[in-house]
Amino acid sequence: MEATPTAEWQPLHLSVRPAAPFDFALTARVLRRSTRNVIDHVDEDGTWSRVVVLRQGPALVRGHQHGDTVTFEVAPAHAGDRRTIAALVTRLFSLDIELGSFFRRLRREPGLAEVARRCAGLRPQRFATLFETLANGLACQQLSLDSGLMRLGRLCERFGPRTADGWRVGPPDPERIAHAPVSILRQAGFSNRRATELRELARLPLDRFEAELTALSDDDARARLLELPGVGPWTADYVLLRGLGRLDVFPSGDVGAARTLGRILGRTIAPARAGRIAARFSPFRGLLYFCMLGWVLGAPSH
Repeated sequence: MEATPTAEWQPLHLSVRPAAPFDFALTARVLRRSTRNVIDHVDEDGTWSRVVVLRQGPALVRGHQHGDTVTFEVAPAHAGDRRTIAALVTRLFSLDIELGSFFRRLRREPGLAEVARRCAGLRPQRFATLFETLANGLACQQLSLDSGLMRLGRLCERFGPRTADGWRVGPPDPERIAHAPVSILRQAGFSNRRATELRELARLPLDRFEAELTALSDDDARARLLELPGVGPWTADYVLLRGLGRLDVFPSGDVGAARTLGRILGRTIAPARAGRIAARFSPFRGLLYFCMLGWVLGAPSH
């Protein structure tokens, strides 16, 4: 990854050339998932953007693919922010992962060749922090994706960083949520119990906890996550996959994922059955989860 030298507090440019094939626009759309997502935006031309917090405060990062190169622009930024931004976009878009063996296996699976074709170049995505992952998980528990992201969006509007022009907000700030009254958190649409759990999570040393989880197996990390407030089996798997990048984890009991897989295969698929189908792709069973989203979001428009 190379950066273009810039003056202090000027736009910072990063150019990345991931291993081919790589479809940045599709990967960004799967990261966003829904137009209800106020954190990640994807324009019609495939340009992605999100608010990040740097040493001088909130900044807007944009990314767009040109040929085999993805260029990111961050403003306002300092030259010293280069490594921070490089690490962030590498994490968000899995720019350092090669997935050829998985897609070769997917193309051979009956009924999934079209998914492999439509999702060629898709990379798994991670959230920027463990708290952002947990907030997504709690917001979307037992709700449709759009309803969950609307609830998360209200949190962002109240507790997220905002660009200088006021138009864009970033993920909810755990420090601000940690000190918020439960009554205010409930205004985002959380029950009293969920609002209390969210605040308890925001008060935990999650950066240190994430470092501890890194050294554990999937099963041991899952067990530790289940000890956290508000985290059940689905949320624990969701955090393992989308927060920690554990690509052999397929979220257990995910009704929406099972329904999408059923649409692809043309029959009803129970959540437990979806997990067994995903197991065929171990050690990359979680990639099937991302590809199902990519199959939906990469569908031709009519």
